[in-house]
Amino acid sequence: MAALKSSYKIIVQHNIIIEYHKGNIDVDSYIKFKEKTFNDKDFKTGLNYLIHFKNVNFFTPQEDIKKFVNFIKNNAPKLGKRKVGFVTSTPNQVVTTTIYKTMLADVEQQVAVFSTIDTALNWLTSNPLNTKELIEVVKATEKKVEG
Repeated sequence: MAALKSSYKIIVQHNIIIEYHKGNIDVDSYIKFKEKTFNDKDFKTGLNYLIHFKNVNFFTPQEDIKKFVNFIKNNAPKLGKRKVGFVTSTPNQVVTTTIYKTMLADVEQQVAVFSTIDTALNWLTSNPLNTKELIEVVKATEKKVEG
């Protein structure tokens, strides 16, 4: 798999940011991506996250996960109270995201790992009518990475 390609979309009316990633992920490139989202004009404290990792290879030794956890903790005031749903498909993706969840153990952030976009969105948003619309946003965000 190639270098990491990432895209995101902030949907203000649903208080959610959708991230789509493909390729080999490493901690430094992911931190740069996160910093880019923080600088988006629509970014605000308290956004919920859907993070699509199904097409990602993690090259993340535990010290890299710890580095990312520290980055998140250092940016906690900017991030605020939120939910983060990881969408994964491989055992490696599940293990990496679960280690992150365990290391973070932050009361301001609820983290869950899902195998489908639908279940993640149903957990992230309280209105099931939004799920169909948001799935279309995920597809559009994926096209930015694929195209």
